[in-house]
Amino acid sequence: MSTDKGKGFIKLHRDIRTHWIWSDADALRAWLDLIMMANYEDKSIYFNGKLTTVKRGTFITSIRKLSERWHWSRGRVCRLLETLERDGMIATKRDTQKTLINVINYGFYQADKNQNGTRTGPRSKPQTGPQTGPQTGHSEETRRNIKKHKEEKKEISSETNTDPFWDDEGWI
Repeated sequence: MSTDKGKGFIKLHRDIRTHWIWSDADALRAWLDLIMMANYEDKSIYFNGKLTTVKRGTFITSIRKLSERWHWSRGRVCRLLETLERDGMIATKRDTQKTLINVINYGFYQADKNQNGTRTGPRSKPQTGPQTGPQTGHSEETRRNIKKHKEEKKEISSETNTDPFWDDEGWI
């Protein structure tokens, strides 16, 4: 499952203070924990007798483990994850053994920058979907891109049965 070594840092935009999650201390703590649990780089893990790659910004856990970690009921964990998913902050894929959580736009918001703000790591464009940061404060163009992405995603999912977390080799 997730390897949480407690090293490193995450970047947090000040605009989070204007986001709905700021007003709920427990939800904010859980959200920050999800960001910190996300892989900061692609990692290979051995799960259920199979070696698989879990992408940057994504991690495997379970509702039970999150419930134990946060000292919440499983129902409360599920409700928060559903809310975060509806708000476009995460995407989840669940089965009977695991929950894969993808922090949307993790790579964009957690990109490497040096002290003067210049990117030092690979420059990745934000997905034209929901953001990991607060939804307020984004440009009109970004909001249009988010809306367009949601519409395209609905069209694709209704046309095909593709799974964004699954490829020919298993979980991504």
